[in-house]
Amino acid sequence: MSSVLDDIRRWKLWFPFFQVLIAAVSLYDCWLTLRFREVMLHTEQNPLGLWLIEVASGEVWLFLQFKAAGTLVVLLLLFWMFLRNLKRSEEHTSELQSHLNLVCRLLLEKK
Repeated sequence: MSSVLDDIRRWKLWFPFFQVLIAAVSLYDCWLTLRFREVMLHTEQNPLGLWLIEVASGEVWLFLQFKAAGTLVVLLLLFWMFLRNLKRSEEHTSELQSHLNLVCRLLLEKK
């Protein structure tokens, strides 16, 4: 039971770090896109990204908006999954505690 609680505590500490890391990598990617926007039309290999740049007449703003929206969706989805799993883990822990309490009570009553 304590290992489950330790896992929950560990993820509570590390999850914000991973969220910030994903956001930082996305921001750095956007900065690189802006810095090298003159060559993006020739170097972008993602067909959707290339199409977005072509639609915007070689500008990268539409491309960056889609990248930002995608990053936001991923961060929100990860946060939702984290909260859902955290709730499930806490429910599982409380179930373990209640079963443990029941067993202890039964053992004490037998004495």
